Amino acid sequence: MPLRKDREEAEVATKANRRAADPYGGRQVAPEFRPVNPAMATAMQRSVGNATLGRMIAQGPAGPKVPHAAPGARNRKRTQDEVVERGESPPASQQKTEAGAATRATRSGRAGAAPLVKGKEKRAEEEIGNPTLVFTSSYDGDEQQSLNGNNNIGFEQTATLRRADGMQTPAADAYDFWQEVSDESRQIVPTSVNYQPKKAPRRAWGVDGPFRPPYNDEDGTIVKDADRISFVDNPGFSTTTRMSAGYFLVDYTVRFRWKVRKKQGGRFTKAEPFWESDEMTHRVTSAFDAENPEEAVQVNHHAAGNRTWNVQLPN
Repeated sequence: MPLRKDREEAEVATKANRRAADPYGGRQVAPEFRPVNPAMATAMQRSVGNATLGRMIAQGPAGPKVPHAAPGARNRKRTQDEVVERGESPPASQQKTEAGAATRATRSGRAGAAPLVKGKEKRAEEEIGNPTLVFTSSYDGDEQQSLNGNNNIGFEQTATLRRADGMQTPAADAYDFWQEVSDESRQIVPTSVNYQPKKAPRRAWGVDGPFRPPYNDEDGTIVKDADRISFVDNPGFSTTTRMSAGYFLVDYTVRFRWKVRKKQGGRFTKAEPFWESDEMTHRVTSAFDAENPEEAVQVNHHAAGNRTWNVQLPN
């Protein structure tokens, strides 16, 4: 019996010692609910300040809630999925692995399982080379006109931009190509006094109607093939704009030029840098005889002819 009593007293003493060493009785208590000792308080003063520390201590006898990261997260690195740049879907910088699976680009510029590639090892977009511009033209109208006739006086022309040899990028995706025009004329009109011609002064250069990006090929004025862009034009007083009765074309001059640059994103503008062709000029003259206003008169026509340019794109 005495032996048993001694053993029980020893066990009681041991439990008391354990409670003194572990005030939580062996229970798991999160750090945020443990009392703050003076050393911890001093350190926390430096990090959170006296006001914050005071509010934390005032939370109750369980002690202040210590600011800290979640267990195991303090030193844990973020995974790639956590640092993915959100935004457009898919991202502009989306890449594809060799297996064809899309991966998302991260702030570091690396995308999923795609290998890190830099410098000359990176596959560059196709080099946009210097195209060739071919222009052909001819007169397309009546050889004579009269004041009371229904005269067709005009030209036909085609300006074709051919992509550089060996390129695979469609010409329409590689180049900004546009046509500019300037013209002037003198006409006898129904309100003319003593058949004096009315002058239309020379117009400043301007982009010519549809002959520009985006290349609308629905009405036949623009032809888009993989290797070329063609502007098919009929300048002058022809087709739907003939010289109707009461009108006589004394002279007419129309000038054309073309500009080319590497394709630029966004809405089309005429901004530099660009390559510019020489001017090509068509001219028509006709000597009206005021003494014989009803007489048919010869039309003198001078088409601009044909020309080929090796375009030198600016850097």
